[in-house]
Formats: sequence, C-alpha cells, structure tokens
Amino acid sequence: MRIYLKQIYMAGNFKYLIILFLYLSSFSCENKATKVQLGNKLISENLNVLLDDLKYFSTSDEPLSVGVYQYIGTNKSDQEIAIKKFEDKFGLTDEKIIKEPIKLEKLPQRINHYPTFLDTDNRFQKKDNVIKVSFVNLMISSSNQYAAIEVIKSLGHGVKIELYYFKQVDGKWVFDSKEVLALG
Repeated sequence: MRIYLKQIYMAGNFKYLIILFLYLSSFSCENKATKVQLGNKLISENLNVLLDDLKYFSTSDEPLSVGVYQYIGTNKSDQEIAIKKFEDKFGLTDEKIIKEPIKLEKLPQRINHYPTFLDTDNRFQKKDNVIKVSFVNLMISSSNQYAAIEVIKSLGHGVKIELYYFKQVDGKWVFDSKEVLALG
C-alpha cells in the first residue's frame, strides 16, 4: 500500500512539473512572437531609412530597381561583430540575433525614386540594374527599447554592408544612427 501512495504523490508532482513546463514554453513562444512583430514593425516604419544611399550603386545613366529579399535572415560571419557593436552602442549585455522567421509581406512600389519588388530568390545572382537588398542579423533588446539590423546592398561586384540602430519612442521605432561595416 505504501508503494501505491508514493506513486500517487509522484504522479501529482509530475503533473505540476508538466504545468510549469507548459507555462514556461508558452511564455517563450509569446516573447518570440513579440520580437517578430516588433521586427516587422521596425522594417515597415523605416524602409526609407534602411534603403538610403542607393545612389552609391548608380554608376551610369541606366535606371536601377531594388529587389528586397522577402525574409530577414542571419549572416553568421558578422554576428559576433554586430552583437558587440549593438551592445556597446546602447550599453546592453547578453543580446542575441532573432532567429525566428520574419517575412516581409509587401513593399511600396517606389522608394527614394527607385522601383522596388520583393525578391523570393536570395541566390544573389547578378542581374543588371537590380540592387539586391537583404536584411540580416536583426537584434531587439530584451527591454524592447533598442534594435539594430544589418543591411546588405549589392549590385554586380559592389557591396555595401551597414548596421542601423533604432530606439523605440512613444511606440514607434526611431532611427538613431548607422555605421558602415564593409564596402566592396
């Protein structure tokens, strides 16, 4: 009979453990969903800022268009540098790149006088007169007050990699500054 009572108590404790696990996992999913929503909002509110300096690629009189890759990704070779710069900029610690998939749904037809389109093929095939743009290494602070995103712009053999910094003010993402990480 004692063994039976111990089994009942163990089953009861196991039930609490399962409830705790479900609660923690739902909190984690909710936090990830919030980061994805904040990331989408940051990009949509600041697309003109993120796609500035496209004239850097204009070397002839031929018109250029802009293809923005549809998903926000990661660039593993720059992750440590981007995280360090983000933490140093805002005095943060233990920040991470958002790895959850974020999909851009739509773009304005024109940005800064350039026709734009969502690019679903990110193989970086060289296309004449199309500036390829990828958003990578999105970071949002644990307080959801600061953010940074790396933007890779390329045309042919030329590339420009920049890190943009943002602060959240009155529920809106406001551009703070940017720095060039690489030119080619």
